[in-house]
Amino acid sequence: MLHREVTEKEISITEDGAPILTCCYGDLERPSYCHPLYVPNGQVVTEGAETRAQYPPGVCFALGTANGERLDQQPLTRQRIPSVGETSGAFTIVTTWRAQEPLLIETLTVQVQPRQTEAQVLDIEISLHAPTTSLEFAGNTGIGYYAVEMEYRRAMNADGRIGESEVNGGVSVWGTLCGITAAEQEGVGVAIFPHPENGETTFSAEDASFGFLFAQATPFSVEAGETHILKYRVLAYIGDLFTVDVWQFHQNYIG
Repeated sequence: MLHREVTEKEISITEDGAPILTCCYGDLERPSYCHPLYVPNGQVVTEGAETRAQYPPGVCFALGTANGERLDQQPLTRQRIPSVGETSGAFTIVTTWRAQEPLLIETLTVQVQPRQTEAQVLDIEISLHAPTTSLEFAGNTGIGYYAVEMEYRRAMNADGRIGESEVNGGVSVWGTLCGITAAEQEGVGVAIFPHPENGETTFSAEDASFGFLFAQATPFSVEAGETHILKYRVLAYIGDLFTVDVWQFHQNYIG
């Protein structure tokens, strides 16, 4: 059974006592992010990026530009929306971004699925509401994954392209990054599935120097008073590109 524990800064999800993830949301100088995230055998697959600030930490939603400018790096407010009961894998974080007026209300909802034998699934929905001013979003808006230290890292996309040079900058329906954990020598990986309703997604990948995968949304607009929704599934799995059928997991999501 899934269990949720909440503090002023973190939300932790476990299943039958085994950790699944922690969502860190209490530091307004950083975005909300999920780290650590575990695969079912107990291996951690995310990096907290404490000393590598050029990458969003863990599994993280990032905003690019709004009307040609970056939003203030420190939001005005961030709060957790209370959920009913503790035996749930769902949680919601609402962030209001600072401007001359409340410029953007970002609602992050994460649904943690029960563990599977070889995989852990997260369903993520981001609601972007423009209360008073129309907004044009561009740049690095989307979901990123910063990987734990790995050996033999490889990125791959749905078109069968393998390696950083092949995946980086390409449009695809999904992307994944896997490798062998440096400490435990376990094969693990994470895949990002953008929902088809999001539109085209361009993947950025870095698997040579660091392990990083980012699913960037096509530029979009949100009219004043309206809301734009982005949906993703994140799959953390045990194995590698040749032992895990990522396509089947993707079909389970969109089907």
